[in-house]
Amino acid sequence: MQTFFALTGFALFISGVTWLVVKGRQLNRQRDFERRVHARKLGWTYFGTGEGRVDYRFSGSASDIEWAMWYDSDRGDRSPTPKAHWQSANVRTPQLSLVIIGRKRYQMESGIVGRLLIDVVTGVAQAVGGGQVRADKTEFYESALTLDEGRAGFRERYAIAVSPEMPGGWLDDELQAALLDWPKPKRGALYRGDEKIEVTLGPDGLQIVAQQMPEDFAFWNHLARLGEALAQ
Repeated sequence: MQTFFALTGFALFISGVTWLVVKGRQLNRQRDFERRVHARKLGWTYFGTGEGRVDYRFSGSASDIEWAMWYDSDRGDRSPTPKAHWQSANVRTPQLSLVIIGRKRYQMESGIVGRLLIDVVTGVAQAVGGGQVRADKTEFYESALTLDEGRAGFRERYAIAVSPEMPGGWLDDELQAALLDWPKPKRGALYRGDEKIEVTLGPDGLQIVAQQMPEDFAFWNHLARLGEALAQ
């Protein structure tokens, strides 16, 4: 009798695992289909085939600004931090000239201790990767200026660091709203851009990294519009 119950329990367990796997695949196919449909409606190109840690990609253009977005699952890391990326190589500067991050993070990074930590992390990444890793962020902070523009509520949550040569006057209300007001996720807590995103402008172009961004398509649309607004 005990053997019968044990076999029955094992069969139920296997059935449950199989159902979860099948259901997960169905959800992934549905999400892939939805991303493809939404991207087509917006005139974007969608690449649903994963490559390494990148699960899928988008590409598009606006006002002669070509851009790409992709979802990095950070698969394989002990503490994975999924990231959404937006990048355009049409806008670039010879050296790092712009950093937009949350004010709390900026206060930590731009201080002496923060810059030392950046150097340590860069050194570790270079040792592990076996190649050259650009470490111009600490040098940038040494001479960077804080752009004190925008509404008080925006300045409380974000810091904008620019090189001395970088012009001001481009932080309009629309851009502030795009940085502050992210879509409401279908599940979970509200997404705080000032705690999750980083904008940089340098030799590799204009880039936005959004950590742990929900994969709801409304967020991809918002990220693309934010990138296009910054690139103008």
